Amino acid sequence: METFVELPAELKMLLGMFVTVIVTQFLKWLGDKLGVDLSGYTAKVTAALVGAVLVLINAVLSHVPAEFAPIVNQLFALVVVVLGAFGAYKVFLQDRRPL
Repeated sequence: METFVELPAELKMLLGMFVTVIVTQFLKWLGDKLGVDLSGYTAKVTAALVGAVLVLINAVLSHVPAEFAPIVNQLFALVVVVLGAFGAYKVFLQDRRPL
């Protein structure tokens, strides 16, 4: 049976958000330098870059030997749980206002 490593959906979404923020800030900076409004291109550039980055990551993960695939999958699960715990902790510590 062939086992392969795949990036979890949560990390794919996090990667998409990260790339979106970087592309948005870069296009805003570039637009200010050139004196042109580039905000309409953010979605197009982000979609292309996220797709390219995911293909690159999947290409790297395809070289993981089959005997290490469960370990790598568990490490990805650990990363998802730790990031989720940080997010829950941050929400828990938010200033709560009485209704």
